[in-house]
Amino acid sequence: MGAGTLRAVRSLAAVVALCAAVSAAEPEHVTVGAYLRNVEAIDLEQNAYHLNVVLWFKWKGERDPTKSVRFVNLLEAWALSQAPVFEEPLTLPDGSRYQRLNVEGRFFHKFWLGTFPLDWQKVVLELEDSQRSEAQLVFDLDPASGLVPELAVPGWTVKEPVNEERRVEVPGAFGLSGPLKTSRFRFGVVLQRPLRVLFTTMLPPMVLVLLCCWFVFFLKPVHVEARVGTVITALLTIVFLQLAFTDDLPYLGSTVLLDQLFNLSYVVITAILFECVTVTRLFDRAQTLDARLASVSGEDRSAAESELLALRGRVERLDALARRWFPLAYVVGCGLIILLARGTEVFSIPL
Repeated sequence: MGAGTLRAVRSLAAVVALCAAVSAAEPEHVTVGAYLRNVEAIDLEQNAYHLNVVLWFKWKGERDPTKSVRFVNLLEAWALSQAPVFEEPLTLPDGSRYQRLNVEGRFFHKFWLGTFPLDWQKVVLELEDSQRSEAQLVFDLDPASGLVPELAVPGWTVKEPVNEERRVEVPGAFGLSGPLKTSRFRFGVVLQRPLRVLFTTMLPPMVLVLLCCWFVFFLKPVHVEARVGTVITALLTIVFLQLAFTDDLPYLGSTVLLDQLFNLSYVVITAILFECVTVTRLFDRAQTLDARLASVSGEDRSAAESELLALRGRVERLDALARRWFPLAYVVGCGLIILLARGTEVFSIPL
């Protein structure tokens, strides 16, 4: 073998080694797709739900990624059904490998209920490779992913699908040196609670209770038992309504939108009760003054009559103002609470 031939062989070997090194340095790309077939058993207290999903994987390496895939947000491992459709991965005409899994199980995603009952939630399945980092494997999203057309979730409106690729860094690298980055695939659907839940189910009973309170302004102050009794009954009714409407919610340590509406109702009912007490006290003073008129004469009688007319006028004006402004204040307050909740970042779809 001549010197020229030897140099050519060495050059070729160097090129092959370089290509192998570059190939080893580049991560393997695995195309992942999903088809959501069913969502059920949404549990707000456990932040959990049941999913039925078809997953498919396409890759070109020798290593089967379906053997090391892990569901990050799996809740009950014992109940997971992960059945491959084919005994061995198929080889496609372009040389890539293909496998499909039928996945059914219970998963979790932290629900944000700050704007309940006008909240949006993501119901997702998230997976990663349990053995390879981002430097070794990267998930590519298959645009063919989608939802079954007739997908329906009772109590929710089905919105757009979720099809995301994420990069997650583990600082401790699970005990290894240096940070570890993993590639994750997330698929699911965005669910929106219908507006009718608030405007046709929850608000009408609250408004009805406040309407009953409003009617007390049409009763004369002499009916003090009826006025105060109606307001106290309304207050207790609002308390029971709040307990009934929020019974399924977990303890959050903060108020949700519905709690703020109830808090406004408490403020308004308390203000109505305060108005009733004020009017009653003024009416009692007027009654006492009226009883003294029989024993008063002269200038003192004229002064007492003037004071009596002023007291009765204040009572009528207070009731008239209450009839006019309390309903308006309640409606405006409810509208502002809802608009502010929808306009803040809290109303955005949770990550």
